[in-house]
Amino acid sequence: MIKKTGREMVLWNGTCQVHEIFSERELVRLKAKYTKAKVLAHPECDENILVHADFIGSTSALIKNVKETNNQQYIIATEPGVIHHMQKHNPGKEFMPLPSNTGCACNECPHMRLNTMEKIINSLENMEHEITLGEDLRASALKPLNRMLEIV
Repeated sequence: MIKKTGREMVLWNGTCQVHEIFSERELVRLKAKYTKAKVLAHPECDENILVHADFIGSTSALIKNVKETNNQQYIIATEPGVIHHMQKHNPGKEFMPLPSNTGCACNECPHMRLNTMEKIINSLENMEHEITLGEDLRASALKPLNRMLEIV
């Protein structure tokens, strides 16, 4: 994002394991096999994946791109839940998940999978695990949350 925007950013030293294990070799192979496919990638992917992407964007931007373009085939470099959403809302379009460098096309975040409906309901009903935010931070954090909810 720093390269694209030219903005100075203060970032923490962390990565998303889902987006950092995609295979460039498999991406090149899929592009050769599906020559009309567009490559869509989440910006948290490694640079060796992003250089091949026709479009780089947030989860909602990837979903919007698929909906608003006429292309029929896509190679997707993000987690499977997003691909499922794309398939559900774009019948007739074909989606190929980009496999990881371990050979699996199942890049799911083990940390996010720890969040279950039961745990969320329990937390809300019992008001457990409360986090208190200042009003300025709460208001600015609400914007991306609302954007994420718009895609459901």
